[in-house]
Amino acid sequence: MSTPLEQARAIAQARHFLSELCVPSKIKRIPREVRREARNRLKHMPMSWDLSRIVNEEGALDHMQEIEQHYFDQFWKEMEDGR
Repeated sequence: MSTPLEQARAIAQARHFLSELCVPSKIKRIPREVRREARNRLKHMPMSWDLSRIVNEEGALDHMQEIEQHYFDQFWKEMEDGR
């Protein structure tokens, strides 16, 4: 189980990783499509000051949970298919 500090660090590190993916001189040989996706995700990645607004926005957490469930299900299906 992760602590809140570990979770906060993971969000900040994920944001940093996406930004590194966007810069060709930082990480070499990344396909353009991957860089484009990183930019698209980074554009809407929350900063620390956005988190309280997200938590208090009606429906935002429910929407996030629906999206997470979709990706979770997709991940495990792909894992089973890859056996």
